[in-house]
Order: sequence, then structure tokens, then C-alpha cells
Amino acid sequence: MKKVHTRNLKGSRQEMDRFLRLLGYSGLNDPSFTVDKITPAILPKGKIGWMGGYSRGHQYKWSVLGNPFPTFKIVSKDGKCHAYIMKKCGNAFFDPNEQICPDPKVPCKTQELSFAGDGSIKAGDVINTTQTLPIIGTYNDKKLCIGEQTVGVRLTYELSAEGQVNYARTFQVCDYGTNAPTSLNMPVLMEYEISASNVTLGGENGGSLQVPLTKKQYNRMRKLYSACPADASAPTAASALVANKVSNFSEGSVAPAVSNNLTTTENCVRQTLSLSGNGEVADVSAKSSTQEVTVIGRYIKEGKLKKGETADKYRCLGTYSLPANSQVQYNLKGNSKIEHVIEVCDNGNVNPNESITVPMTINTEFTKQDVMVGDYGKVYIPLTKKQYKKVSKIYGRCCADGSTKCF
Repeated sequence: MKKVHTRNLKGSRQEMDRFLRLLGYSGLNDPSFTVDKITPAILPKGKIGWMGGYSRGHQYKWSVLGNPFPTFKIVSKDGKCHAYIMKKCGNAFFDPNEQICPDPKVPCKTQELSFAGDGSIKAGDVINTTQTLPIIGTYNDKKLCIGEQTVGVRLTYELSAEGQVNYARTFQVCDYGTNAPTSLNMPVLMEYEISASNVTLGGENGGSLQVPLTKKQYNRMRKLYSACPADASAPTAASALVANKVSNFSEGSVAPAVSNNLTTTENCVRQTLSLSGNGEVADVSAKSSTQEVTVIGRYIKEGKLKKGETADKYRCLGTYSLPANSQVQYNLKGNSKIEHVIEVCDNGNVNPNESITVPMTINTEFTKQDVMVGDYGKVYIPLTKKQYKKVSKIYGRCCADGSTKCF
């Protein structure tokens, strides 16, 4: 017992002293607690009683012994009652059919207990999709439909969120003269879900990639492409995401009034506090940006090639700005639960199992929400042999990636 008391694993010192106080001693170091107070005893198979003391929170459970158990019978200071310590496991054992020592009367102490904690989550992903992007050449109020291209669209996001719980309440606890903890940490678990995403190119209402032309370029290009109809620059827009706009958070339970009288002595009872808090946020993160898109015409030559010649030939039609609006619909949840056992003064109205709701807050931020259009900002339009020759007179040659490093 002295070894366990000294090592104090899992708070066993406080529990051991409490066990002995129930027997009338001040604790293990009470001079009156001598060897003659300990007697070996065998508890028979089938014995029923409360056993425990080393589980989480030093809780006791109703138990039936499956075999005869060697124990140590611990006699109270006044010799009028007793309890047992199991020899094999060191757990305490109380038989309700035997004379059990009553809880001693101890001073009440008004003490505030705080329960607080936080948790965080960081997540990110890449969402790939495609969109049809009209490419329109413009000169003054004239427009040429160069074509509709199916382009890849990549939406990259990073999300960070933090949840916090904070609750404090005053209790009348049994004052054994030891410094019991006044604050406990509550772990907060966070989880998230992306329920939908959407990217709209060419403006808030959908649109096209506008390619400004000079007079010379327009005169050349109109021989290759037709004039656009009046509504060509305003195709059907992608439907906007509808925000759930959920913002629910638990609110702290109302604390009952507690007397500040420290002189009253009461019997002690155990009270199990079950604390829980939760929160949920659902919304849409929307961001507008401008993407730089390079338009590259591609012609694939057929037939015999010259030595060192490649079939793929490219002409760069320029780099242009393309508005992009991205939306990410998300759901974020946080929860926190903990059980804690305290010894409180018995005023006759103590609830042995009390559920307490603690307030929770959640803060969230999309630290990154980027859009990339095409092949790393490049959009390719197919060219016929005739188109390639005409375009070659007004636009320069380039490599597949838009640079000139390949020649």
C-alpha cells in the first residue's frame, strides 16, 4: 500500500486516502493505521459487492466473484466496520450485506471548476471538371466566333477551422485538505464535408474568352470564322450554389445557485458529470479571380514530313484575362464530450448523474481557393491547313507550351 501510495499512478494516492478516510483514518499516514488493522481473508466464489477503484475516474461497479479471492480485510479505526482490498489486483471491495462504514462528514468548500478545450482541422483537395468555353474575337463592336472549346477546370482549396468549448461552474465539494484540480481539458473533435462546388468562367453570369483583334487581324480572321450571333457572348450560366446558412452552437447549461458557506459539514456523495458541446456551420465560400489564359492554335500536318520536322505546329494567339468565379459549399461540425466524477456535499438534492451542456464556438476560413483553366492556363483551338496558313501571317510561331524554347 505504501508503494502504490508513493508512486501515485492514475491518481491512486487520493483514492487510497479516501478509502481509508471512509474507515475513519486521516489517510495512509495516519499513525493509528497499523499492521494489526489488516487481516488476510478469503472471499468465496459468488460473493456480490461493489468492486473497483482503478478504472477511469475510480468508479466502482457491481460485481460477482467467479472464484474464491484472497483479500486483505481492513478494519476501521473504531473497529465497528470494515472493507476489503483484493490481493491480486489491489482493487477495493465492499459487501453491502456486511457492515459498511458510512461516509464521514467533512467541511464543504465552494470551488469553481472550469472545463475548456479546443480542436482544429486543416484540409484541402483538388476538384477537376470541364466547361465549354466560347472563344470570341472582337474588333470594335464586331465579333467573330473562333469556336467553342471544352477546357479543363481545376479548383484547389485549403480549409482551416477551429472549435472551442469553455464552461465554468461553482460546486460545493468535499474539502479533504488536498488540492483537487480546478480545470479540466475537453478534447474537441472536428470534421468537414464538401457537399458541392462550382466554377463559372467569363464573368459572374457566365461568358466567353474575349480575344481583342487589330483591324488587320480582324480582316484576316473574318475570312476564316463567321460573325457571332447577338447572344454569343452570353451562354447559359452555371447555376449558383445555394448556401445552407446553418450556424448552430450549443449554449451552456444554467448553473444553480451555490452557497458560499464554508463551515457546513456534510456527508460526501459522488456525482458523475457528463459534459458535452457541439456546433455546426454550413455555408458557401465564394471567390472571384482573374485568370491569365493563353490561346494557342494547333495544326497537325498530314503527309510526309521533312527531316527533323514535327507534325504538330502551333501559333500563339495571345494571352488574355478571363474572369472566374468559384464556389465551395461546405459543412463543418465539432463536438466535445467528457465525463468527470467529483465528490460533493450531500444536501439531499444531489443528482448522481448530471448532464451539462457546454458552449461551443467554431471559426472557419478558406485559406486558398484557386482556379486554373485549361492546361496550366493554356487553351488549344484546332486549325485546318488553310486556317494555319492565314493565322501564320498575323500571329507568331510558338511551342506546345506557348514558349519559344523549342526552336
